[in-house]
Amino acid sequence: MSDPEFPDPDSASPIEPGCERCPALVEARECIAWGNGPRDAAVVAVGEAPGAGTPEEERWQGGNWTGMAYTARHSGKIVRTLFADSGHTDVFYTNAVKCFPPDGEGSNREPCEDELGNCFSHLEAELDAVDPAVVVTTGKHATRVLFDAAGRDLDSFLDAVLEPVPCPPLDVTVLPVLHPAYQHMWLSRLGYDYEEYAAELGRLLDDYC
Repeated sequence: MSDPEFPDPDSASPIEPGCERCPALVEARECIAWGNGPRDAAVVAVGEAPGAGTPEEERWQGGNWTGMAYTARHSGKIVRTLFADSGHTDVFYTNAVKCFPPDGEGSNREPCEDELGNCFSHLEAELDAVDPAVVVTTGKHATRVLFDAAGRDLDSFLDAVLEPVPCPPLDVTVLPVLHPAYQHMWLSRLGYDYEEYAAELGRLLDDYC
């Protein structure tokens, strides 16, 4: 496994600095976790939303503290390592919802439909600006956001993993992968070990990049 490099803060791409579309998220967040990475990346990785984060960490504190998506010590490192091990580092990282959605007990919850709807134009703006060939969705909820945009149902997430799906309304191909929190649990269910999984992701991305 590769050791991921922490992203350059200058690679963050704020769409609407100080956004206040979701009052509950404005009250709970420390930072808006904006997309980050090359502005002309061939691949955009989309997660669901940032977690609460770990401010005591030196660098990998999470997007709620760094202001950059996929910078958590767990999920951020796992996803960035997966792309590096697949042979693809030309990736722009973002989330469907840019602010930490609190569960009231210090952790995070799933974003509600209003929050997803309020933030969707930010995601559209990122995709329009970066113009990737493929969008890799990390986990069921991020995948559902893109499938909804494509007018497709998500009947079984595991059946959708590593299966490219056209999304004409956004002019991209969507490629679902496992959520980083569950990657180690579900790989064997899919019939892969980690090296095979990373290699298959790389092979599929090679078709578009």
